[in-house]
Amino acid sequence: MDAGAPGEFDSLDVLDLASVVWQDQVFVYYSAVGDGPDSVGLAISSDGEHFTKYGKIMDGRAPEVIVKDGKIHMIYQMFSNEGYQLHLASSEDGIHFTPVSDKPIFQDRTGGWDSLSIVTARLMKDEDYYYMIYGASAYLADEPDFFGLARSRDLLQWESHPGNPIFGCGPKGSEDGGAIWFPAIVETEEHFVMIYEGSRGKYTWDLSSQICLSSIRKA
Repeated sequence: MDAGAPGEFDSLDVLDLASVVWQDQVFVYYSAVGDGPDSVGLAISSDGEHFTKYGKIMDGRAPEVIVKDGKIHMIYQMFSNEGYQLHLASSEDGIHFTPVSDKPIFQDRTGGWDSLSIVTARLMKDEDYYYMIYGASAYLADEPDFFGLARSRDLLQWESHPGNPIFGCGPKGSEDGGAIWFPAIVETEEHFVMIYEGSRGKYTWDLSSQICLSSIRKA
């Protein structure tokens, strides 16, 4: 996928992809930046390689999707009070989404490291629980310093991990020394491996983007 033509909803940036197999097709949702407010766009493919844009789905950005109870559920972020908070919507056809709640489903919990902005959530399911790992910041809207972990049975009521934050930026000047986004967890026989986006600095002094990796051995 490429950015759209001048004047379109995704004319500047197409980023933050989230995918799901739905009705024998691959649905890819993405952040769209262009004319108008930041929004979530959709592209559809029958083979996973060639995608056709459907268009704008809703306002918001950084979608994450998972199938639950025969519906696609999307967690996405909306800007409010100088930071981002997470919202939840669901769809029976993957195109028309309805908010599940008129309030954020997850926002600042401690008044500290995650008090301003919650961003780039990623989901996984293990037995009865859905697990969410996310970026958070106390002073910048979209430059998270830490990752937190929470779990839920219904995607609405979330229980934060008592050991949060579970991960933080590296030393200044290192590959992830400025900000971290989009944590994704992969489980191997011996480790939990986390792949994420890192920046050497902040927007104001050394914004960069690279894929980073960290791991922890299972107990």
